[in-house]
Amino acid sequence: MSENELQAELDHHEHARAQMAVMRDLTEGIHKLYAGDFDESTRNLGLGDVRSDHLFGWAMANYTVPRLADLADRDIAIFFGRIWMDDGEDFHIGRRHIRDEAGDPLVLDWRAPLAEQYYRASAHDRRDVARRRRFGFQGARITGFEDENLLLGEEVASDILTEEIERPRTGPMRDIVATIQPEQDELIRREAAVNLCVQGAPGTGKTAVGLHRAAWLLYNYTEKLDKAGVLVVGPNEGFLSYISGVLPTLGESSVWQVTVHQLTGAHTAGAADTHEAALVKHDARMALVCERAVWGHVGTAADGGVTADDGLLIADGGWRWRLGQTYLDEAIRNARKHTRTYTAGRKAVEDAIVQGARRQAEIRSGHSPDNKWATKLKRTESVRDFMEAVWPKLNTKTVLKKLLTDAAFRADATRGILTEDEAALLAGKPAKPTPGDLLIADEIESHMKLREPSESFGHIVIDEAQDLSPMQCRVIARRSGKGSITVLGDLAQGTTPWAAASWTDQMRHLGKDGAVDTSTVEYTELTTGFRVPAVIIALANRVLPHLDVDVAPARSIRSDGSYDLVEAPDLDAGVEQAVAKALAEEGLVGVIAADDRAAGLKTLLEGTERVEVVAASLAKGLEYDHVVVVEPAEIVTAPATGGATIEGVGLRHLYVALTRAVSRLTVVHSRPLPREMEA
Repeated sequence: MSENELQAELDHHEHARAQMAVMRDLTEGIHKLYAGDFDESTRNLGLGDVRSDHLFGWAMANYTVPRLADLADRDIAIFFGRIWMDDGEDFHIGRRHIRDEAGDPLVLDWRAPLAEQYYRASAHDRRDVARRRRFGFQGARITGFEDENLLLGEEVASDILTEEIERPRTGPMRDIVATIQPEQDELIRREAAVNLCVQGAPGTGKTAVGLHRAAWLLYNYTEKLDKAGVLVVGPNEGFLSYISGVLPTLGESSVWQVTVHQLTGAHTAGAADTHEAALVKHDARMALVCERAVWGHVGTAADGGVTADDGLLIADGGWRWRLGQTYLDEAIRNARKHTRTYTAGRKAVEDAIVQGARRQAEIRSGHSPDNKWATKLKRTESVRDFMEAVWPKLNTKTVLKKLLTDAAFRADATRGILTEDEAALLAGKPAKPTPGDLLIADEIESHMKLREPSESFGHIVIDEAQDLSPMQCRVIARRSGKGSITVLGDLAQGTTPWAAASWTDQMRHLGKDGAVDTSTVEYTELTTGFRVPAVIIALANRVLPHLDVDVAPARSIRSDGSYDLVEAPDLDAGVEQAVAKALAEEGLVGVIAADDRAAGLKTLLEGTERVEVVAASLAKGLEYDHVVVVEPAEIVTAPATGGATIEGVGLRHLYVALTRAVSRLTVVHSRPLPREMEA
């Protein structure tokens, strides 16, 4: 690396930064112009005044808002790489596209098709790349670079890449655009129609892959996804806070990010389920119960008092129309067969009644009645009574109330699907629904009417998806519609009572198994870790065989890192000493303990900077430079939320806790370590 070359790169970086400022100034000018036009158009105008285009001004003013956010000068380098092609052209690769005064690219967006060459090119498959340069940076400052001459046919280890991967954690999750690996890039750039399921061992970057795929799709399928939207579903608020800064740094600030509970409405629940009731309400069989609870209201013509001898008599002024039993039963069967929702089916039967009466009117009177006549006919007493008997008006609230409070109705809806004891667990108070009741309500609603297009998303990224119940999956599936999904998770980290045992089952519950739709589903497994050191992964891998899941053990490219086992008769004192030792190094320190103990440790360590105390049940997806795991035996035996002890879940919480460290791990214990941690 020569000083002249470095200075040339520094000059190019400053030129790019200056041009980005110019682009921002231009965008800000456009925003002010059209915001001014919109403001002017809303004021009182005199007779004969011509006002500016009100809607166009509003649209342009709003269009520039995310663009201004994208062009904000953040404390990050403008570019991180450069490639020279065989034809002599060269390109700098960065987080966003920046052009010069003539409109030529100074920096290519990492999502542009050509940038794929930067990530995928190798000595064995150059992809027309002659040379690749990686830049080292600190904040927004370029500190150096290293070159890889692919024409020499040699694989060169990158110190800059290694240093960036191993950089200590100092806050929320960062983007990985500078360190994307070829296998990650391949997944990120999968086309929009693909439903991607990624099984990823700890530290393999599956969350980053999902977030970067969302950014890539928004860049390359702008027209489709700007309208349909992109949704990120995470397990809890802490996780969303941790990942919240990634997409904005990638130039995407319009992505919705919600927890599973927020999406299902569980955060508004007025009561809680018992462990046993929750198991039933989250079970896939509840979908069949909900279907029967709605469609079981549909009867036959005989239920409406119609017999083969006496049809449905409809009084129409001085006329009388009669529809036979066979005709009406056929109308009911067709409505049930060809309509997707209960409400649409009811309307179809009403329309069939009107159509039958209209034919008779046309024959007998010689003219076809209008729509006003049709509306009046539906309101006649005989039609209304018939419809209430064979296809009564319903709404979601009514059906849910009957299911929770009417024992006879509940027995009919659950017969042959649930046991009597399981059915009894559904009983509750409609005024105070539980999280499980809200899942049931959403399922019932799906049978009542179609969702509005605005309630569906073009793409949904689902992280920690192994923890979703079948009924939660179905809620997400209904918001996916015809869009695609990216499913991320690790079966070994499944810690809910209904955690998935296989990804094919989970994708089926999410409506993307290829059997019920024509979508493409791809499964892949990431086993190479980039964040968690090999020595820590090796310790966690001792636990893996005891988790009863079919996943490959993780391996790590990192040979650094360390872990210590500290036996401390006084546990609190041992934790304080471990934290003090950890704080002597850079980065965040995470203290992970069983949920009940975590509450006490928060008080013990209150006010200590760079330290976060996390309950083991909430540690999933988080990363810390140094992790202190407190009393593993306690984590293994701790009861789940609600007081129930679920076999195997505690051990999975321990596996999660042991894999949160990206540099150093300390295990502090006073009780014997679980046998599953033994070599």
